[in-house]
Amino acid sequence: MLKVFGFVRRNQRLTHDEYRAGHVGYHNSFGRRLNGIRGYLLNVRANAPIQASLGAAYEHITRNEPEAFDAQWDGWGQLLFDSLDAYLAARSPARDRAGPGGLTDDPGVAGVGGDFDHLYSGSPFQFHVREHVGVAVRRPERKLFKLAQFVKRREGLNEDLFWAYLTGRYAQHAATVPGLRGLIVNLRTPLDVMQGFFAADSEGFTEAGVRRRETFYAGWDAIVEYWLDDAPAFAEHRLRGPAADTLAALDAELFDATFYREVDETVAVMPNRAPAPAFYHR
Repeated sequence: MLKVFGFVRRNQRLTHDEYRAGHVGYHNSFGRRLNGIRGYLLNVRANAPIQASLGAAYEHITRNEPEAFDAQWDGWGQLLFDSLDAYLAARSPARDRAGPGGLTDDPGVAGVGGDFDHLYSGSPFQFHVREHVGVAVRRPERKLFKLAQFVKRREGLNEDLFWAYLTGRYAQHAATVPGLRGLIVNLRTPLDVMQGFFAADSEGFTEAGVRRRETFYAGWDAIVEYWLDDAPAFAEHRLRGPAADTLAALDAELFDATFYREVDETVAVMPNRAPAPAFYHR
């Protein structure tokens, strides 16, 4: 299974809520039709500041947050495909449009709505992630509190050891929070998933685009996603829960930086990591 994240910054002509409406609505309606897509989630940064969501726990668990971090992004999409080849072929016309002679090709899917220049400011930051499902996500029929923890590997710590500790001891203790509905660890990898997916003249391939992307990546290496019943339980867990001291020690041992954001999640295509069936599916 190939998992790709794509971080975006809204077009400055749009308010944050206007961007949210455009991405969740029009853009997602095309994105969910990408050929061979096995999962599609959109995470939009919540309107509430993270300090308000986490209260006193915010200062306790935050270290070395990048300056003006929120000026660099407004949301990110998550795409799941069976393989890199399937992902690179996803923007071909979809044969799913009903016509007088049966199904016909719809070229609109190849452009994913064609609203990039109006919805975003610059190209998306698209990258591959290595995934560890610590707790499989269970979504009830109501809004959950979703938290994204951005972490930067401690300088000098071997990357394989970092991954082992993050998905082992750290994830195990983090998963003891009451009301946890899911926990997934995602490590950014150097695999190029932009060439061949975006046009060669996209802003992301210019010197300014590369510099913008690398500045964003410099602040963190991995994202831990938490799906929770509510924010107070997580804050209490990190301040006074049975694993609070252990997690604080691991924060210092593993990370040069750790900071959090609340996001609002939209499920456009429910992730399905099982083998693909031998028939049309989406």
